[in-house]
Amino acid sequence: MDEATVGEAVPLVFKPNRILPKSDTRTTFQKNLAVSLILLSAGLERLAFYSLAGNLTFFLDSTIIKWRFPHTIIAPLIFLGTSYISALVFSWISDGRLGRAKTIIIGFTIYSIGYIFMMLFANEHTHQNWCPKPDNNTNIEAPDFFHELCVQYILPTLIFTAIGVGAVQANMAVFGAEQVREEKSKTRYFDIYYAAVNTGGLIAFGAIAYIQINKGYFVGYLIPGILLILAFILFIIGYKYYIHIKPYDSVITKFIPIVISAFQSWINYRRNRHGISNNSEIHPEETIVETEGDSNDYLSFTINRSTWSFFDYAKVENNGRFPSRIVNDIKSLRPIIVVFLLLTPYWLLYVQVETTFIVQGAHMKLPTFFKEMPVVWLSLGNQLIIIITIFFLNAFVYKRLQASGRTFPINTRIIIGLISAALSMCMAGTVEIVRQNVCKTQNFTQTIGDKQYLAANMSVFFQFPQYVGVGLSEVFTSVASLEFAYLAAPQSAQSLIMSLRFCAAGLSSLFGSGIVGLMSIAIGNQTSENYTNDERYYIYFFILAGLQVVFVLIFMGCNQKFKILRIPNYRLNTRHFILPNSDSSNA
Repeated sequence: MDEATVGEAVPLVFKPNRILPKSDTRTTFQKNLAVSLILLSAGLERLAFYSLAGNLTFFLDSTIIKWRFPHTIIAPLIFLGTSYISALVFSWISDGRLGRAKTIIIGFTIYSIGYIFMMLFANEHTHQNWCPKPDNNTNIEAPDFFHELCVQYILPTLIFTAIGVGAVQANMAVFGAEQVREEKSKTRYFDIYYAAVNTGGLIAFGAIAYIQINKGYFVGYLIPGILLILAFILFIIGYKYYIHIKPYDSVITKFIPIVISAFQSWINYRRNRHGISNNSEIHPEETIVETEGDSNDYLSFTINRSTWSFFDYAKVENNGRFPSRIVNDIKSLRPIIVVFLLLTPYWLLYVQVETTFIVQGAHMKLPTFFKEMPVVWLSLGNQLIIIITIFFLNAFVYKRLQASGRTFPINTRIIIGLISAALSMCMAGTVEIVRQNVCKTQNFTQTIGDKQYLAANMSVFFQFPQYVGVGLSEVFTSVASLEFAYLAAPQSAQSLIMSLRFCAAGLSSLFGSGIVGLMSIAIGNQTSENYTNDERYYIYFFILAGLQVVFVLIFMGCNQKFKILRIPNYRLNTRHFILPNSDSSNA
């Protein structure tokens, strides 16, 4: 038998450790109906999400709300961060408590209630009754974030809505995949799923954004709100046709007990070793039996104690209290968590597409042939770049590499994407410097929605390269991290690992809101008009670029020394994900 190379596991003993689900007795029509309803629900849910998140900065800056800059950026970052972090909590609830379908229903309920309140805030009459504007004479000083108009209602509503978003996005993609029993059909499901998600995003950034800017935010939130409720109804209609896999043990729940058990076994081991007589033969390298594997099988082979992990002390065969499979599932999470922590700065760069890029574009010249163009339309270029690049890679690059027996390594793709994101921030900072210099001598007032902005006589299309940079980074880094998460995660933790990606993005969003908040303290709270007169905001983009470069070097060093992207060989016999994640990726 060939020996295992680094990153591989050699199966010597196979033991089933999970009861297989009962056979699928649904008719073909029922199977197709279940999958179709999930795909429609996912597409409509993403449409509602991006309709809210895409123009949220402009909504908070509108004449109805009239928040100050940079508070109009901090609130969307908090919304995005909460939606991503809550996905981690609901992945635990679905895996170990309620199951995916019930968790999604709870998420849709919270989501819909929050969306209804956002529609009411966008209605001028309702908003005035709840949050009457203070007298202009009393508004001498610019308020801090927690004293903005109606913040005591708007911020909790955004957080409440984001919690519902997290519950849905943490489970929808995986739940849909569970409805497909054949492996070939599962491949086709993920293709259609990403098409549905991106279609929802394109409609939100295109048609809905235009309605919000030119027809009002109430109508612009009412339409996606109705579609969100429709998505909820469609999901419930298919409930009796879904395959419902019972909740399984969650690695989150088992983590602390495993640590305690490992510590107790380690203490006993040390005591026993200390109590051995000096005449007893002590082997410096004792051999033990370690089992390793995922939720469908596990592998037994002999290793040296020097290669032991601390968690191995928690195994039953080593006087612990837990089966090997559960312990190995916990162990497999260590490099995955490290990878996602190192990718946290990347997600901070990524969310600039939905925040600072939009504010920057509002102070640049919109095209004369289409004065009603929403600034957020530039993010459509970001999504188109993703789709075109994905098609090119699939049609030409990957096929040629596969024909020649080569691959495009995950670590190479991640690094390419990280560098692309850093270059995008450098381009954004350079555009900001030029924009500010032009604005000093050539400026004019333009109207976006119901708000006037002092803009530089510089085309908004100068932003396009920075959108391309972020789009390319998503094609490489975001998709490669999704592939890594799918391949490296044990079956019992796949929802958790997908949610960890969202959690990393959430932490970065909250961290970004902190950076913007610190800058606002140093510079002073301003309106969006005064934003154009302060030359220090370009520094923000270069700080992000520098932070990304530092983490690229750390990432390369960790992978070189600790092999954090190593994937066991028995998990490589699966399909590689080569489609974009949409948050554009919230799969």
